[in-house]
Amino acid sequence: MRGRLIALLFWAAILAAGAEPLRIAVVQMAIGPTLEVNRNRILERLSEAEAGGARVAVFPEAALTDPGGKPNPAVAAAVDAIRAAARQHGLYVIFGGWSWSERWAKAANWAKVIDPEGVELLHYDKLHDVREAPNPAVFSIDGVPAAAIICADRWLRAVEELPIQQGARLSFELSNNYDSEWVPELEWYWYVPRALRNNVYVFFVNTANRFPGRPEPGADPRPRHGHSAVIGPDGAILAAESGDMETILYVDVDPDRATRGGALERRAHPLLGRFWEEGLTLLRRPRAPEGVFAPLDCPQTELSVGVAQTGNGGWAQLEKLLEARTERVDLLAVAAAPPSPDAAAALARGRQMTLVYLDDSYAFVVGPDGKLLARHRGLAEGGVDPKTMWVRVKGVPAFVTVGRDALWNEVAELAAFAGARLHLHLTNERAPNRAAQLRRRQVGAALSSFFTLTVMAAPASSAIWEDLAGAEETRAAVRGEPRPDTGAARIDSPFSANLAAEAGAGAELLVVRRTIPGPNPYAQRRAGRVQPAMESWYRSGARLLCPLLELKRE
Repeated sequence: MRGRLIALLFWAAILAAGAEPLRIAVVQMAIGPTLEVNRNRILERLSEAEAGGARVAVFPEAALTDPGGKPNPAVAAAVDAIRAAARQHGLYVIFGGWSWSERWAKAANWAKVIDPEGVELLHYDKLHDVREAPNPAVFSIDGVPAAAIICADRWLRAVEELPIQQGARLSFELSNNYDSEWVPELEWYWYVPRALRNNVYVFFVNTANRFPGRPEPGADPRPRHGHSAVIGPDGAILAAESGDMETILYVDVDPDRATRGGALERRAHPLLGRFWEEGLTLLRRPRAPEGVFAPLDCPQTELSVGVAQTGNGGWAQLEKLLEARTERVDLLAVAAAPPSPDAAAALARGRQMTLVYLDDSYAFVVGPDGKLLARHRGLAEGGVDPKTMWVRVKGVPAFVTVGRDALWNEVAELAAFAGARLHLHLTNERAPNRAAQLRRRQVGAALSSFFTLTVMAAPASSAIWEDLAGAEETRAAVRGEPRPDTGAARIDSPFSANLAAEAGAGAELLVVRRTIPGPNPYAQRRAGRVQPAMESWYRSGARLLCPLLELKRE
């Protein structure tokens, strides 16, 4: 009785505020051994979702799998059965499938959105399977704009965020993640930053197992990790499953809370706004990229990078930390200001290192000869000049970001596309509790996963992230092959950057040595390769952020 009263009060408060609540059922489902099994599981869950009061039922990637992967008219019949069930139960149904595609003449992943009348609102072919496929369109759920992402397409910014720039307030990711993709120390590291930087609801809907830690007989032998979750526009976890078994999560969302404030702020920026506007234009009027794109050159070299966390000791504490360090450090970052520019120059010159320090919202880079190389104000902190963010350390192209730039991670992606191999981020933001420390890790993982070595200096929880062989690590995990040796790490994460080192709350000096293997292959291996229709967008964005790049004509 008390629970019902609380529920009534909740709905009364929502209705009094003028918002239309939306109940969404997140179905964490195991993929079975046959098309018929998978169809029946979806139909059963739709009945349960209606009984649970849902308006929307969301299923994971490949929920409707036809294991044969050959032309099969039963797939269309199964889709028709789901459409009929949507009408019967009065539900929006979002689900993934894997089957033979007549259009693309191969088996591929896809997703569909069906409305409560049984009408198909969206068909979306996964870009990682079909590179010629169009970008998924925005669809509407009772007037609320929404978007869908299929698993690895999360790495394509056009798929992940252009629909949000077009108005989507609900972002549904349908995934079929292996158990190796769940990193307990990072939890929902792709999804919390997406919600935070866009201020939208993010739904992570993943596959499950029928038996703990292992799939059922006859199905794909690789276990899934489950852990479906719903993240609010402020990054808070609204609902989450802690395990890998089948279940349904119910969550009531208020679409008015999804303001898209962060997305709109980035679009309004004098520099980055041009990037976002061009992406939206390109969706309407595609064009082939011009000329030949040549990223910045980068030597293969050993690089020793460090971050000094001074606690309450300031610059004097930094000097004490360095006194105990005899070996050379090529680069040192510190989120503290020196007593004077001369003091910073003297320290860099005396140690023969590149020194990066933070003073207010500006990052300063001092070379080993004591000369000032850069003075950069973060783009999210009011900066508009991209030229000031670029330096080289032992010939390695590096860029600097500050403060809230950590959430504007299109900056990191475009810099990597331009050829950067070293990322230096400084912030005065503190992490006062475990929740804040976890969020910093999650933001750091998303920020650092562009084949770079990333140094993050802060008053506490400073860190060094490494993703120099990110593509090789992911490939090994997918194929079940031995992981490449990328050096010691505090947290190994084969589908994102590895946390190489992390400081606690007090004064500490972290140093990591890695081999920079040469130029950053990000432009060739990910963005342009997987979604060639958007390559000109990435190229122009990289040139916008890195004016050193030149357009080379063929």
